[in-house]
Amino acid sequence: SLRRQLQMCIRDSSCSEQNPVSPNTEGIELIFDLNDDSLQILKTEGGSVITPGNELDSMGLLLYREGDIIKAFSNRCTHASYDLRPFDDSGLSRCIGHGAQFNTDGEAVTGPATRSLKTFETLLNENELTVFGG
Repeated sequence: SLRRQLQMCIRDSSCSEQNPVSPNTEGIELIFDLNDDSLQILKTEGGSVITPGNELDSMGLLLYREGDIIKAFSNRCTHASYDLRPFDDSGLSRCIGHGAQFNTDGEAVTGPATRSLKTFETLLNENELTVFGG
């Protein structure tokens, strides 16, 4: 089981990258209101937040504001599917499990992860963010 693999991975550090099964998210659109208290930080350049679990990812989405766009990534480290932290002031998101780091393009910049985060298309219309599955 995946849980057993993760426990073994933690215990002996000899794990390889996991490839969790992704549900079909084709056609799903999620709408976020940036006026919600938990999303206010996305009104500011460099703001980042993790959303609650949703139809696109049961672990939530990692969102990041860059200029007039908000980038959306799966909240799963590509090494072992652990949660990520929001992007910090240096533009890095860190995995809570083994410390892998990802840049604001979703690329793995330190191991043990080597693959980029799953990304989602977005559309920002004033204070309404739409994230598209696919």
